[in-house]
Amino acid sequence: MATSIEDVARRADVSISTVSRVLNRHNVVNAQTRKRVEEAIAELGYRPNVFARGLMLRKSNVLGLVLPDLHGEFYSEIIRGANLKARECGYHLLISSVTADDDGQDVLATIGAQGLVDGMIVMVTEMSSRIRTSLGDAPVPLVVLDGDIQGATHDTVAIDHRNGAESLVRHLLSLYPTSPIVFLGGHATNLDTIDRLNAYQKVLAEVGREPSQKDIVYLDYSYETAFRYASERVLEWSAARSVVFAANDEMAAAVVDAALAATLDVPADLPVAGFDDTRIAQLTRPRLTTVRTPMAQMGAKAIELLCERLESPDRPPNRVTLPTEVVVRESCGGPPAPGS
Repeated sequence: MATSIEDVARRADVSISTVSRVLNRHNVVNAQTRKRVEEAIAELGYRPNVFARGLMLRKSNVLGLVLPDLHGEFYSEIIRGANLKARECGYHLLISSVTADDDGQDVLATIGAQGLVDGMIVMVTEMSSRIRTSLGDAPVPLVVLDGDIQGATHDTVAIDHRNGAESLVRHLLSLYPTSPIVFLGGHATNLDTIDRLNAYQKVLAEVGREPSQKDIVYLDYSYETAFRYASERVLEWSAARSVVFAANDEMAAAVVDAALAATLDVPADLPVAGFDDTRIAQLTRPRLTTVRTPMAQMGAKAIELLCERLESPDRPPNRVTLPTEVVVRESCGGPPAPGS
């Protein structure tokens, strides 16, 4: 039979409320009594019921993180940064996922309304995400990653995708001023794809160029889809002296592999660039020129804002935009940056 708080109180010869004060780190218990209670807890192997305690205190010391997917290094880095910061702040992290077709009501009802978490971080990557409507009535403090929710008071952490994409396209134009640049994005409704595509079009317009419609391709950010598509296009792209700008590193790596499978040389026959600077950018041969995004920092900053919100519920909403930078390696030609 599990040890109860009553057993601890009897062993330490104190009241149940005194045991509770010791467990909750209240300083009103004198040192001698606290020591007696702590010894009784250790001797009996008592473990408090965290859920019941949370209901009583209206505080679970758990934060929720809801992402569109849990697969891939982009999301795992966000989780890593969030988890480290949460532990630093004295919280545990509960992780779930909600796709664009899901309104998230189950998640919100289960971990939000029932008090399992003190606050939530939600990433919204699609314009059409149904969870946007649900979050307007979020039952707990909220931080939104990469988007805004109408009708909700929340903090926001975003990555400066546009500036990173603009810098990358300018770099490609400096190397290949007359070459067509093929843009491979995710879904047309994906917010990151929209930002990176707008940046690509803006920079080309600055030099008086308008991309052909066949040079703008919507895929799904996966290696497999990009490899299948590129395998049918790399010879055509190479013949046109094109450059490929893929909106993430997985798709860029797929284009490189498709080119090599077609006995093309990268970058001599087909320069390729990616986005995010995940580990695949350095594992691909040749290594990828890409845009470094602060994925772990994004998760950590969201936790930081959420903890600040829990401490000061009425403070004004805060929007943080994290910078990006171009990392030059071998996949596009030109000299790689030192230490890249």
